[in-house]
Amino acid sequence: MTTYKELQAQIEQLRKQAEELRQAEIADVITEIKTKMQEYGITGADLGLMGKKRIIKTSPAMEAETPAMTPAIEDTAAGSTM
Repeated sequence: MTTYKELQAQIEQLRKQAEELRQAEIADVITEIKTKMQEYGITGADLGLMGKKRIIKTSPAMEAETPAMTPAIEDTAAGSTM
């Protein structure tokens, strides 16, 4: 009959094997993802990986028509604290 210690050693060995396989599979998946991204021209920003929202490029005429929001935000913040 197998002892508790022997089973614990087997468990540890299986954990090590599982982690090695996991790392190998991760490497394969990363390679596959990079290949697909290059093939289809997908960027990290397209996947939402850049941390900030995408900035939509506008024409200079549209930028001139868009009112600046900073003063309104500052006025609102100052008004709410008084």
